[in-house]
Parts: sequence; structure tokens; C-alpha cells
Amino acid sequence: MIKIIHTKTFSCADDHPIVWYTFDETNKALCGYCATQFVYEEKDFHTKMLEEKKLLDMGLKESIRQKEERTPSQEMQDKLEPIPCPMHEDYDE
Repeated sequence: MIKIIHTKTFSCADDHPIVWYTFDETNKALCGYCATQFVYEEKDFHTKMLEEKKLLDMGLKESIRQKEERTPSQEMQDKLEPIPCPMHEDYDE
């Protein structure tokens, strides 16, 4: 199996102890445990930023969706009047 890696230092832990590797001048590495071949591929700055923006946009959309989506129990709880607690006499104030 061949895996493309975008950082010079990386790890492999595919059903074996975690092992850290650093690419040499050939930009290739081979895991001594599972024989996975790794190839270093550099991404340009623009591509990296587009990928980061996509992840941030996905996270923001999910946050907004969760905020706007109310469960029936949450809606019911909002409609219920709070029950006064005798230990807090200033509850109504």
C-alpha cells in the first residue's frame, strides 16, 4: 500500500506500535512493521488554505445547524415555568 504524506515527519500505527519517520532526500519511506510505503508530496500554500477554509466552513455550518435545531424536549423545557426552590427565597425577585 502507498500513502501520500504532506509533512516531512509522520507516524505509522497500522495494527502495530506507533513508529515515527522522517522522509530522506528521496521523499520516500517504508514502515518496518507493516511495509506501507509513504511518499512525501508538498502542497502549495494556496491549496493548504483552501482545505483549511473548507474545514472551518463545515464546522461553522454544523454549529449553526445545532443551534437552530431544537429537540421537542428542549422546546417543552423552554415553555415550562420554573419550579421555585424553598432553599432560594429570593427566587421570584
